[in-house]
Amino acid sequence: MSEQEKLQSLVAELRMLEAYFNEIDARESLLGRALVESRAALDTIKGFSSNEPSDLLVPIGGGLFLKASALPPNRLIINVGAGAMMEKTKEDAIGFLETRIREVEEAITKFESQKADLARRMDSNRAAISDLLEKQKRA
Repeated sequence: MSEQEKLQSLVAELRMLEAYFNEIDARESLLGRALVESRAALDTIKGFSSNEPSDLLVPIGGGLFLKASALPPNRLIINVGAGAMMEKTKEDAIGFLETRIREVEEAITKFESQKADLARRMDSNRAAISDLLEKQKRA
């Protein structure tokens, strides 16, 4: 393989790695938002007092909210995916959220590891490209 072909191959691989890195970064960002949302839901459920109604803001869309008052929940509705909902006890809902939080944290850790590996490969490709370009300038 000639140096020019090797250079083109390295540049193509670098572009592919950068696209993959950006995709993983976007997915990690989505998971970060899901983690914040799940933690907020968990804090809210745990924060309900045992007997007194709590004031809530209920989003109705378009940046609008309704003020509402709710008794402490004994049962909650959980979206389990694909539009399916299940009614769970407060304790089961807390367990569900805690499990979800752990899973999301694990996924974020995996994405961080993948991004670090990709960054090393991209740096290696950039160095190889730089070396090849330097050789071509001297020739």
